[in-house]
Amino acid sequence: MQDDSGQVIPGQEDGDEDPFFSVLNLEDKFYREGHAEGVSDGARAGLLEGHIFGLEKGFEKYLAMGRLHGRAVVWAGRLQKCQKPPSTTASNLKQIPKTPQDPPPPSHSPTATTSPQISLTRQPSPLPPNPRLEKHILHLHALTDPTTLSNQNTEDSVSDFDDRLKRALAKAKVIGRIIGEDSGGGGGGGKGGNRGTNGGGEGSIEDVGG
Repeated sequence: MQDDSGQVIPGQEDGDEDPFFSVLNLEDKFYREGHAEGVSDGARAGLLEGHIFGLEKGFEKYLAMGRLHGRAVVWAGRLQKCQKPPSTTASNLKQIPKTPQDPPPPSHSPTATTSPQISLTRQPSPLPPNPRLEKHILHLHALTDPTTLSNQNTEDSVSDFDDRLKRALAKAKVIGRIIGEDSGGGGGGGKGGNRGTNGGGEGSIEDVGG
């Protein structure tokens, strides 16, 4: 811009920006930079946290399913113990070869004494014969069979696994009430297991009826 004498006034030429314009807009500039960095960091951290959270919940669910399968195997073994062993007749006794008893090994020290062996393992008591109980145990074993469980991270697989876990928890409660033992919930440790136990559908007509 020129004055009346034709001289150019410094800083007032056409197209020149205000030198304080960038200073007056620092807040908006820093906000945009912070927002862009936050979106980038949040997306990266969200993927990492989501992956860890998924692993934790998946471990809790499979732990609960494994505990229920183990209980089904133990209950099935206790049912098998109720079956009568084959009768031992005189003819069967003749077929059994007699093995000579080995003499006790000599002691290395004349003062050595043998202490009786004490078994610290408590064997579970056999279950009374009950066709309804056997049906529930077989159903629980089928629900928790690891060879039939899918580990695919798809919506259908996750929904099927959660449904089977819910039904298995309810089935374990039914078996526990029949034999008069605490089923233990089978929900494993952690909050996920507690939610699974509470959501196990107490009083489900389908599960109680077999």
